[in-house]
Amino acid sequence: MYPDYSIKTFSNLLILKIMSTSSAALKAQFDLHTRLFNNALDGITDTDATTRKSEHINHIKWIAGHLVNTRISTINRMTGGQPDETYTAQFGRGAALDPNASYPAIEEITSKWKETAPGISNAFTNMPEEALSAKAPVQTPVADDTLRGLLAFLVSHEAYHIGQLSLLRKMVGKEAMSYN
Repeated sequence: MYPDYSIKTFSNLLILKIMSTSSAALKAQFDLHTRLFNNALDGITDTDATTRKSEHINHIKWIAGHLVNTRISTINRMTGGQPDETYTAQFGRGAALDPNASYPAIEEITSKWKETAPGISNAFTNMPEEALSAKAPVQTPVADDTLRGLLAFLVSHEAYHIGQLSLLRKMVGKEAMSYN
């Protein structure tokens, strides 16, 4: 009933199948994060977004801005979009929350997220496997040094910070984040 494949042949076929679906898996994860980010910030006011229960944690607005900055300056560029450094100075890698800074309104941050999401999602739909297999422009803690590995790391980065947003929303008295 089944062809008589050796373990090596079966393993190679399985690897090819996984590789051919990696852009689809990444797209599904980024699309999920698009929705969860919006859900985590649903009903959050600008006052909520700058509330800090401790001086040792970032507020909602800073984390949301950091996620938007990562998407528009890093992921968008890697998936073929135009780089946008609008938020890099305030929210980029190495930037820290400044309690005295004037940050964009939470509505602006969520609007920017929604504006960039379709382009990134579409880029994953059209991303050839060769592009994902290319060497990543930067190193990450992921053992895979390809663009696929870098994007997998960025998926983890988004999940981490969306989890923070979901906890912070409860700390300002909002209901738990919805998965719908």
